[in-house]
Amino acid sequence: MVVYALVLLAAVGLGSAATIGLTSHSDTPPTGVSSHQVPGPQNDVVGSGSLRTSAVAAKVDPGVVDIDALIAYSGGTSSEGTGMLISRDGLILTNNHVIDGSNSIHVRPAVASGSKEYTATVVGYDSARDVALLKISGSAGLQPVSVGNSDQVKLGTAVVALGNAEGQGGLPRAAAGIINSLNKTINPTDESTGATETLHNMLQTDADVVSGDSGGPLANGAGQVIGMTTANASSSQSSSSVLGYAIPINTALSVAYQIAAGQASSTVQIGLPGFLGVLVPPSDSSSPQQQAAQQRQQERQQSGQGNQPGSGQISPGGGSSGSGGGSACVVDNSETSVPAVIAPVSQGALVDGVLCGTAAAAAGLISGDVITSVNGQPVSTPSGLTQSVSGLRPGSRVKLSWETRAGQHRTGTVVLGAAPAK
Repeated sequence: MVVYALVLLAAVGLGSAATIGLTSHSDTPPTGVSSHQVPGPQNDVVGSGSLRTSAVAAKVDPGVVDIDALIAYSGGTSSEGTGMLISRDGLILTNNHVIDGSNSIHVRPAVASGSKEYTATVVGYDSARDVALLKISGSAGLQPVSVGNSDQVKLGTAVVALGNAEGQGGLPRAAAGIINSLNKTINPTDESTGATETLHNMLQTDADVVSGDSGGPLANGAGQVIGMTTANASSSQSSSSVLGYAIPINTALSVAYQIAAGQASSTVQIGLPGFLGVLVPPSDSSSPQQQAAQQRQQERQQSGQGNQPGSGQISPGGGSSGSGGGSACVVDNSETSVPAVIAPVSQGALVDGVLCGTAAAAAGLISGDVITSVNGQPVSTPSGLTQSVSGLRPGSRVKLSWETRAGQHRTGTVVLGAAPAK
């Protein structure tokens, strides 16, 4: 049996609650980002054959960065991975799973210990193809990597995988190998969340790829990046048969170009979506009571499997205990459970909990309230709540109506925050 895993290093495990932001697909990339900054593939200087690992590392290392992403609303969880500087303007290419769920991303050049740390902005990401584009400012003097052409890669091509192995930071660890298979389809699992994705047309290598290498360069003998390291696979038959997988650089660059050009799609998110900050049950029922019943059933199932109970979806807020005499906001999306008292209304989106520091908390929403409309449009289900603000960006003003647990009708205008990357 072969087990595929994303090579991300997670500090601690995530809670079981899902976090669903109010996703929008704006076509406006962050200021100062242009598709012209994204390089195109260049002809490979070398094909198959031997290589000098130290020489490749010396050429590629200046463009490698360590990434530390703080995962929002999960008790201080963070993930550590790798990125590649692809422009002198500070554009960084990495895997989407490296920043998944994060609301604060820090980047450090890998070539020198104690080097300057940058705060990165999320330009956009493609969850289906596992590619993310970040931007740092004030990066004068940093050297981008040189890219090759993954379409020209052949079986037997000698390669070096470089990355933030085991999250140790500093000079990237270099692991040599060859390309031993092309166009592989794999189904890696994120060990921190348990989520599985499907990736196509991957480059397979026998280079020793380990946790923390995600988003790092797979380079040829001339120091040209021909892939972005993403996953590895181990066989239960032999502990020595470990394989690495990389997204072809042509694919990664095409996604980066689309993001930088502001071309949103069903999978490509430009910037970060708006965020309300409420947790709601994963239910399609219009009845808040039925939503609660389905959530209780899910919690019983999770409890039987040894998991923590948790709620379903998120939106923005401010951070008070709110109306109706309920409990205060929560800082962790695994801290909530089905409210014992529910607003006496026949349809709407049941609020399981409200995250501190978000728009919903500022408005005074609490667990047990039921949101009934957004901007004057009725909301009948939890998924309808997300859809009702689709297309709105952070900073957008949204008018909410809701029923409190005490049966009082309330309205308020909130300003959406920025959702965690997803």
